[in-house]
Amino acid sequence: MPSISSLKVSIYISTHNRLEKLKRAVNSVLEQDYENIEILICDDASTDGTKEFSEKLSCLDSRVVYLRNEKNQGACATRNLGINHASGYFITGLDDDDVFYKDRISFFVTRWSNEYSFLACNFVNRSPESETVHYRRKKEKVFSHLDLLFTNEASNQVFTLTERLRDIGGFDTRARRLQDWDTWLRLSYKYGNFIRYPEIKYVMYHDHAVNESRVSNSYSFNDALFDMCQRNKSIYGDVNSVIIEHIIALDKGELRLSGLVNWFFISKSPSMIAKFLYAKLLKK
Repeated sequence: MPSISSLKVSIYISTHNRLEKLKRAVNSVLEQDYENIEILICDDASTDGTKEFSEKLSCLDSRVVYLRNEKNQGACATRNLGINHASGYFITGLDDDDVFYKDRISFFVTRWSNEYSFLACNFVNRSPESETVHYRRKKEKVFSHLDLLFTNEASNQVFTLTERLRDIGGFDTRARRLQDWDTWLRLSYKYGNFIRYPEIKYVMYHDHAVNESRVSNSYSFNDALFDMCQRNKSIYGDVNSVIIEHIIALDKGELRLSGLVNWFFISKSPSMIAKFLYAKLLKK
C-alpha cells in the first residue's frame, strides 16, 4: 500500500443550476496543495450551462469527472452518484456554493487515523454583510455518535474513507433536510468516534438569491429533526426519541411543566436541558 500521504482523495460536488457558484467551488479544489485528487462534479439535471462547462473542464483536466442525472433526483441521490463512482481511498464533499481553504485536503490526510470514523474541522460563515467563525473551540475534541443525537457536532462536510461512506449507503435519499447530520450520525454509529479540529478550512457562503428555491422554506427544522429520529430509531432508541419530542416541543413553545420534568427524569442530564433552555431564551 502506498504512503498514506500520497493516496487519492475524491471530492464530490453536487450541483443544480448554480454555474457561477460551481465555478468558484471547483476552482478552490483545483488550487489545493495536495496533488492526488479527483473532483466529481455531480450534476442534478442542470440547464444553465453546467453540462457544457463540466464536460470541457473534464477534457482539459484528467482529475475532473463529470456525472449527470438526466432527471432531477435531489441532493442526496446526486451526492451518492459521486460516492458510488469515486476512485479515491479517501472522500469528502463540497457544496457547490462553498469553497475549500487551499490546504484543507492535506490538513486532513496528514491527520488521518483509522481509529476515527471521520474527521471534521471549523468553518467560516460568509455573507455579503458579515463573516463569522462557526463553532469556536480552541482545541480538537473527540465525539461519539451519542453527541450527534441532539446537535450536529460535526459540520456540513467531513473527511473519511470512501469504503466507509459507501458501506452505510451514502446519503439517505428520504432525507429532505439535515442530510449531512443524518449521514454523519450513521457513520459514527457504525465506525466509532470522530474528531473535530478548531482550524478553519472551509468557507460556507450565504449569498443566495432572494427568490432561490430552498427546501427550508417549506420543510421546517423541527419536521426534519423528527423525521431523522424516526428514520434512525434503532440508533436513538425509545428514551432519546422522547427527548427529541421534548426538544421540538420546547422550540415550538409547547413544552409543559410535566414534559420538562419527564425530560429531566429520563435524560438525567441537567446540563443538556439547561443548554436547550438557554438557546430558547436567546431566540426571544
